[in-house]
Amino acid sequence: MRGSGKLPVSVTRAAKAAGVAVLLGAGILMGLYAPPARADFEAGWRAYQRGDFPGALEAWRPLADAGDARAQFNIGVMYDEGRGVALDRAQAIQWWTKAAGHGDAQAQHNLALALIEGTGLSQDYDKAVFWLEKAAAQGLVRSQYSLGKMFSFGFGVPKDLNRAFRWIEKAAKNGFGKAQYNLGKMYRDGSGVDDDPGASTRWFLAAARQGYAKAQNQMGIRLARGTGIAKDEVRALMWLTLAARQAHAAAIRNRKKLARKLSPERRAEAERLADGWAPKGGG
Repeated sequence: MRGSGKLPVSVTRAAKAAGVAVLLGAGILMGLYAPPARADFEAGWRAYQRGDFPGALEAWRPLADAGDARAQFNIGVMYDEGRGVALDRAQAIQWWTKAAGHGDAQAQHNLALALIEGTGLSQDYDKAVFWLEKAAAQGLVRSQYSLGKMFSFGFGVPKDLNRAFRWIEKAAKNGFGKAQYNLGKMYRDGSGVDDDPGASTRWFLAAARQGYAKAQNQMGIRLARGTGIAKDEVRALMWLTLAARQAHAAAIRNRKKLARKLSPERRAEAERLADGWAPKGGG
């Protein structure tokens, strides 16, 4: 009997969830809230900082029970990481759901990731988009970026490259390095916006300056070729060296190829520039 060529639903969903998590590049849960805050919240923070997790929980639990969204979120993180309590993803989700319902953007983001990945909740891209939209509207840059990627691939929403561009642009302008890199790609490829080599290079450069290896590799390529920027092989080698030091495979190959073309003096200058480089700004 000939097969349909379709994977079983469970396999398809698992593969899709893994793929979305990779494509978003945002599978990082938001961390704890810190002061400034009221005295009892700050007492919990001080306890947490010194490793007294039961003490932090004791300080935050009454606040959380009274509806304090920050305390609810932090307790969720503690359950998710097993700090002062048994690791319990279901409990983490319950506390984040309470905080999200009180308008907490970080909790909304964490819920969205759980719904995308199907961890602690049934996988549901529609609900994930709902929470990403809530958090993105509050200015949370990871959610703005993630929402843009959902529109890019049509997960939980109709595929819409123009809306993808607008959300990724928001996150990029708010300093998120991955969004800046992806905006550079969108300008390069004419995805959701007219292609613009100069704008593409500017956004790759913004991400590269934050230390994002993929963007550093792109800057190396562009400077070596003079694409959207004046050709400068020494600075090209500097960027490729920085990316290679982060074990970026393509940058390692590109660096070797360019280095063979340059004199020992120019290679030494690129190395000196790389040694003196430090990341700037970002999120």
